[in-house]
Amino acid sequence: MRTRRRRLPGLAITVAIGLTLGLSACSSSSDASSTSSAASTDASAPAASAPASSAASEPTASEPTASGPITIGAFNFGESKILANLYAAALTSVGYEPTISELTNREVVEPALEKGEVQVVPEYLSTLAEFLNAKANGPDATPVASGDVDATLTALQNLAGPLGITILAPSPAADQNAFAVTKEFATTNGIATLSDLAAYSQKNPVTLGGPPECPTRPFCQPGLEKTYGLKVGDFVSLDAGGPLTKAALSQGKIDVGLVFSSDGGVAANDLVVLTDDKALQNADNIVAAVNTSALTPALESALDAVNSALTTDDLVQLNKAVDVDRGDPAAVAAAWLAQKGLFQ
Repeated sequence: MRTRRRRLPGLAITVAIGLTLGLSACSSSSDASSTSSAASTDASAPAASAPASSAASEPTASEPTASGPITIGAFNFGESKILANLYAAALTSVGYEPTISELTNREVVEPALEKGEVQVVPEYLSTLAEFLNAKANGPDATPVASGDVDATLTALQNLAGPLGITILAPSPAADQNAFAVTKEFATTNGIATLSDLAAYSQKNPVTLGGPPECPTRPFCQPGLEKTYGLKVGDFVSLDAGGPLTKAALSQGKIDVGLVFSSDGGVAANDLVVLTDDKALQNADNIVAAVNTSALTPALESALDAVNSALTTDDLVQLNKAVDVDRGDPAAVAAAWLAQKGLFQ
């Protein structure tokens, strides 16, 4: 039950690395599907450099170079815009001149990547794998995504490769279905994982909150009961990780609720995402999808530097800064890069 959350209006995006470290800034908005330039930075330490050889200094026409214009595609919601700005800063540092094209949904973004209309897209491992699986094998295709990151990555690479798309190494950061409790509940009862919650529920059946379909969906109540042995005493029909669920948790009306692992509202409401220690959910780690004709070692190294440093906790705070505190994605991304000491 992979439900993609809110889609915010497009924001005019400019990358400026020399910003202060705080993760708050005034927001501004414009119509979705706009295209904005990522300003160049004074970063002097590239993530990677081409080998010092005559072939490297004088590439043939068929060999892409780590310089010049490049377009990053973004979906029309805050998290995607943040990731696009992180990628833009990384590529600026190694000599590219990136722009960010704010598009809409995957039905628009993925064909644009295939055609080379955009060259880089921050994507989601399992969601893209199943999108391409359905595209290649029909809507009733056997699922290829799972909670196993490596197996899902292999499946995605096999689907993307023939389309001229290269999938880079997954980030530790993920945005996927998750289950949360309040910090007070977690601390009082010593609960950090879904296995911990299941053990607690054996004597104290829990009240679960989520979307109306949760009691019948394999990644929601049935999955919790089958995979973890969770005892559910009552189910409260709310929404899919939205304000109703977060409010019900904060008010003590439910013990555990379905949320999204990188939702900034989780931190804002003093909630704790429980670790899915038995991999019930599909692995939706952040991945860079690149049009293969644009791939260079410098590009790969720069994007890998961002993705390897990014964690789900980082993503929660970045989303909070944009979606809750109304910060500008470019400013929020720049502050995080400065905090991590990347591309200075």
